[in-house]
Amino acid sequence: MADVKKWLCALLLITCAAFTNEFHLKDRLAKAKSGDYIVTEAGKTTTLLAVRSVHPHSIVFEEISIPTQNLPKSPPSWSDWIKARAPGHSSWSMTEIDPTTGNILECYSFSRSAWVQLSKQESLLATILQLPLQRIGDSSRKKIGPPPFDGESDHRKVWAPTLIFEGKTIDKPHFSVFEGLWPQDGSELAAKKVSVYFDEEIHFPLPYWVQIDTTHATGNVRTVDAGKNLPSPHRSIPRRVPQFASAPQKTERGFKLTLKSPLYYRQFDLFAIDVTEKEKQFYPLVHSIMRGEGELVTLEVEEEALNQTLTPEHRYTWLVVPTGHSEAYTEFLKPFTWSDQ
Repeated sequence: MADVKKWLCALLLITCAAFTNEFHLKDRLAKAKSGDYIVTEAGKTTTLLAVRSVHPHSIVFEEISIPTQNLPKSPPSWSDWIKARAPGHSSWSMTEIDPTTGNILECYSFSRSAWVQLSKQESLLATILQLPLQRIGDSSRKKIGPPPFDGESDHRKVWAPTLIFEGKTIDKPHFSVFEGLWPQDGSELAAKKVSVYFDEEIHFPLPYWVQIDTTHATGNVRTVDAGKNLPSPHRSIPRRVPQFASAPQKTERGFKLTLKSPLYYRQFDLFAIDVTEKEKQFYPLVHSIMRGEGELVTLEVEEEALNQTLTPEHRYTWLVVPTGHSEAYTEFLKPFTWSDQ
């Protein structure tokens, strides 16, 4: 029995160690503050990525891209650049991601003054947020110089990216490195190795280097600057209003209302508005909510609840209000006449 207990304890310790070694970017971002930002270069494009808000089910990022050649040779601080409305930028957007699912809750382009339908597969950041990563030791890290010949010892130094924080280069930076495999999502990155570098000097929440090894080449996203307290002329991400996807339907059990609603609205209040008389009366209704594919959501109200609340032969319209967001209400204006038969 003692041997069995020892074996179980050892197994538990090994299991705990395995779980402890697993890491997700979303866990590190939970400590991020509004205004934390990085500036990256990939190809011929420079991108500024800033954290705007962090909640358990929502992280909002602001992203500004500019062709690197359009940046001034001696640019002002990034704060001054964004205060000047980022002259020369090619795109400017805010994206809200649910870190628990990786779903894109909202994406708004300030450049186009329009909401953008962006899928999880189209967002590099959304995927990396959920990617299980394992910390690797120095022996497995990228080295400087050509590899040794077979049988020779490897005395090469460990490679590390340059660490720049608020325009100043940090001497002798120390990085922790994590690796993972891109999910099998049908893209050209599927099952490819991903390496992510985090600094251990400043403990900044965003990665300083992301490398993805593809079949034909290695793609790198390197950070050229980072900092905190970055301002923005945009106070928040614009919100959409839910819309009726179809006319409310009378069913054998009551009424069914189908909406197209952004995923960040999780609960809804339902009202029947009595428009029979000049002075309208609002009646809250108990209902159930069912999530459908994408942004479709269905509200169902039982006939018993309607009979207890509505008056026969009176005319009503439907009003749906996302709970806690009274400014985002939607009303189906075509009235119906209630009958308890």
